[in-house]
Amino acid sequence: MNRLRMCALLLGALTFFTPAARAIDFDVSGFGTAGFALSDKSYHYQRFIDEDGTFNRDSIFGVQADLKFTSQFGATVQGKLAPSTASDRRWDATLSWAFVSWRPTDEWLVRAGKLRLPFMLNTENADVGATYDFARLPMEVYSIAPTTDVVGLSISKTWLGDKIDWTLEGYTGRTEGHWRYYGREIRDGGNSPGSWFLPITIKSSGLVLTARTIDDVFRIGMHEVEVARVGTKTGTDIIRDPVLGVYRFAPGGVDKLIIPVYNLGASVLLPYNIRVMSEYASIRVNSASEGLSRWGAYVALSRQFGEWTPYIYYARMKSTDAALEHWKRIDGNVLSGMLAVFNPSQKLLADIVMPMDQSTIALGTSWRVRPNSLLKAEWSHVRTGVASGLVDAPKGGNSGEQDLNVYSLSYSFTF
Repeated sequence: MNRLRMCALLLGALTFFTPAARAIDFDVSGFGTAGFALSDKSYHYQRFIDEDGTFNRDSIFGVQADLKFTSQFGATVQGKLAPSTASDRRWDATLSWAFVSWRPTDEWLVRAGKLRLPFMLNTENADVGATYDFARLPMEVYSIAPTTDVVGLSISKTWLGDKIDWTLEGYTGRTEGHWRYYGREIRDGGNSPGSWFLPITIKSSGLVLTARTIDDVFRIGMHEVEVARVGTKTGTDIIRDPVLGVYRFAPGGVDKLIIPVYNLGASVLLPYNIRVMSEYASIRVNSASEGLSRWGAYVALSRQFGEWTPYIYYARMKSTDAALEHWKRIDGNVLSGMLAVFNPSQKLLADIVMPMDQSTIALGTSWRVRPNSLLKAEWSHVRTGVASGLVDAPKGGNSGEQDLNVYSLSYSFTF
């Protein structure tokens, strides 16, 4: 909330001190998605999707205000209502964007405030479903970034060419967020299955190079993320007691984790209106949650037929082999006799490792109902390998070696 107040004060100050405040250009727009998703399994996938169906996974509503004080100074505020990132049971109203901008020339842009990061090709517009054809962006890639928003500073330089425009953007900022975990036997602080959310402080800095033509986009980025838990150490490992044979947290820890993130993407229009999109991202996390160290990639093909754009994509993500083997050792550590009381805690520690090993193939289509709205339908088949942190495994089971089908229908619009 302190950062939100800071953004509001920053906008107010600029409005007050700008000489041309009396002639502000003011524009209001909005966006939303009403989305329903249904699977053929009783357990939750991506927090909400199960055989009962849900509107929580894909639905979102937002409003944006753009202010232009002069030809050089402006501001943008965007608020949204969406499922909470800190609870599976509520919706939250939050600010996605709240920044002031300064464009001294056509080539330079400086922004300060709350910003959406230039990560994957659709990260900055991920909330606005009417801007892309997928019913749901491939989570194998789009779930990798520890955060997509920061309160900070962004500076970009654009080189305008006859056929290609190049943009180099550097940013730095901080935010507060949560890491979600799910315990299939017990959860942290409880003796029943369920999710819990660890509050974290995140600092992210990065450099992103984007090349654009009339039809194509290419992007490469390098980011360094610092993650800390206020008032406690992090970065501990999970070790096996040599005497009892019980896995437990190792003593010690560090004040913060340094997490490198890399991304690479391209969207290319081929002859006959065929578009090829492919993106790759990787992350390295050195902590008990080492399963979050992983790579993810997808390749997609689509073709526009008038108002219809059918598509197909294949996506894959995989944690490091060491993390997957560590998960298997902990998960398979079944104790007997008096030590059997520790068995639920062994499952909990395996869940905290949080390995990722799954693939998805999706077939879908979008139909442009009006210039500013899309109706989308998709079938996707998900296959998990050793385990997947996107699956809330049922009690007595696990998230590995699962096959599930997900059916999605959504309507996205802007105004």
